[in-house]
Amino acid sequence: MPAARAPALPRAEPVAARLAAPADANGIATGVPRRRPEGTAGVALAIERASRTLGLWLERARQRRRLAALTDAALRDIGISRHDAAREASKPFWRA
Repeated sequence: MPAARAPALPRAEPVAARLAAPADANGIATGVPRRRPEGTAGVALAIERASRTLGLWLERARQRRRLAALTDAALRDIGISRHDAAREASKPFWRA
């Protein structure tokens, strides 16, 4: 009678697969378990993320103001209707 085999252990996910994980609208990887940094590194990371998010929001608000100010001719040039431009410009800055 052959010896019983031990059940196979789950294989670890390769590093390349974790690095290629899909990202959300802010570029933050989703579905990847992350460890919380300890001490001041965690505070620095939180400040960096907040700064990046604030910059993204400011840029989004600036782009929407400029879109709302475009003339009908400029909107035709880029292929956007006045209705679509108004809808995009009316979104709050935090919404993608």
